[in-house]
Amino acid sequence: MKTKNGFTLVEMLLVIGIIGVLSSVMVVSFGKMAKHARRSDAQRTVSEVATAFNQLLIKQREWPKTLLDNEDQGMVPQVCYIFQKHKLLDITTYTRDKASGALNSMSDTYLSKTSVDRFGMLDPWGRDSLKKNPSCTSDQTTIIGGKGSYKDHLIQYRLDRNYDGFVDSEDGEMPVSGLRIRGSVIVWSRGEDGKDDGKAHNRYPVDDNISWTLAEIKAK
Repeated sequence: MKTKNGFTLVEMLLVIGIIGVLSSVMVVSFGKMAKHARRSDAQRTVSEVATAFNQLLIKQREWPKTLLDNEDQGMVPQVCYIFQKHKLLDITTYTRDKASGALNSMSDTYLSKTSVDRFGMLDPWGRDSLKKNPSCTSDQTTIIGGKGSYKDHLIQYRLDRNYDGFVDSEDGEMPVSGLRIRGSVIVWSRGEDGKDDGKAHNRYPVDDNISWTLAEIKAK
């Protein structure tokens, strides 16, 4: 009598269970990898912006008024355009025509049109959201893949206004109160939550991407 070879119900359920477990592990691992990639991207952007600020100060000998006037807002289009003109960042900013709604570039043609959008220079969480929802406006209350509004995900900066070699509370609002940070400029991304962790913890940002190190911090 011939017997037919095949899988039993128990074997099939076992295989399905193993596939389910492996799929869950892969989903979790992919999520961690994506999160790490965003943080790495944010740190790279922060470092590039900090370098550009220092190069600009060397060239100009002083901070342009536009940078000083927009310091509390971060890397808005007006600020980004300063770096575009001096070819210090490969970025493009846009303005929106009120009548037609069209986006008009503020930059020269040789610059890339991929890293900066019409709101200014955003961190990865803000950029990812724009890719998924290109029709969003600047007053959007929440963003995809992160928290807060678009202005919360602009790259932030503070300048050494009195040129004494430190950025401190006398040079404007800082994310870390009561401390002085050695340097001409500090630059940071607020991270996924869109908040300045330094203010909440009154010491050192926990999960923000920053351009300074503990060695550069001194108590006032």
